[in-house]
Amino acid sequence: MAKSYSTMIFLLFALIMTVQIVTSNAAEIPETICKVPINELVICLPAVMGKKPPKPTPDCCTVLRKADTQCMCNQKSELGKFGISPAAAMNLPKQCEIDVPRGC
Repeated sequence: MAKSYSTMIFLLFALIMTVQIVTSNAAEIPETICKVPINELVICLPAVMGKKPPKPTPDCCTVLRKADTQCMCNQKSELGKFGISPAAAMNLPKQCEIDVPRGC
């Protein structure tokens, strides 16, 4: 269950970063997602995009530790729409050594 929750959290981060990049009207984008400023989440985008994404950077892991993990879990269903690799997203918590709540 922890892997599923972790995946959701990181997929949400990637979604938020993708939305910011793709959307030209910044007024429609919230300034923060799950308690993390969007401009900080962009750091993690490479770690969840493409066929063979690189490992998350230490800066990415630092940003992810600030997130409200339950909030990220609640946003899971929206992430696949933005080219985010589910497998990569599932690995981020483990790679960043982030604990996630059960049941997500």
